[in-house]
Amino acid sequence: MTKVNDTKCKIINVALKLFGCKGYDGTSVRDIAKEADVNLASVNYHFSNKQNLYLEVFNNNCEEVEDQLSKLYQEGMSLEDFAVAMFEFYTTNSPKLLNTFRLILNENLDFSKDGSGVCVTKLGPPAGWLFLKLVTEEVGEEIPLDGRFWAVITIISHVSHMAIILSSSIIKQHCEHLKYLNKETQIRNIRLQCRSTINFLKSEPFSTWDENFKVNI
Repeated sequence: MTKVNDTKCKIINVALKLFGCKGYDGTSVRDIAKEADVNLASVNYHFSNKQNLYLEVFNNNCEEVEDQLSKLYQEGMSLEDFAVAMFEFYTTNSPKLLNTFRLILNENLDFSKDGSGVCVTKLGPPAGWLFLKLVTEEVGEEIPLDGRFWAVITIISHVSHMAIILSSSIIKQHCEHLKYLNKETQIRNIRLQCRSTINFLKSEPFSTWDENFKVNI
């Protein structure tokens, strides 16, 4: 890695941490430069302004999560096993998961002001194309894409939601003894969620789904 790329990566990693902890408004470019141990001019050189940096942090984080989830997939893996692998990845990397959602939930930015913007393809479900492949293997291509994508969203939403809950400090400190919140129970529930979603998809009339549905993931 070149010195320029090394500096840029250091800034992005520090910015992810600070934006995640303090939010967009609570984090200054000066804070990021100080924490990254680089001069202020370096941040401005690589990103021009704080909003561009935020967008780059967002895109970089989405790409990294997507890449790491893709590496979890092995040929012949079942839908259930991949959903569990995603859950275990998220709970093992909980700071990254929480920071990702904090970035997404920021309400104080108008991305339309920047021509580069956030690429809409990065706003789809993480590893969505792999989940779609696995769902299709379970139910066949004759099920309309709308239905298969509904299954993808249903499963990923459940996995992400429970991983976030189990990653929160209050749950870790006060609720881990509750059986319905422990990791083993959640893994069982994820498997049951996958089975029930697939069974519903197989039994639901085709007329439920939009035949003209399209998605880019």
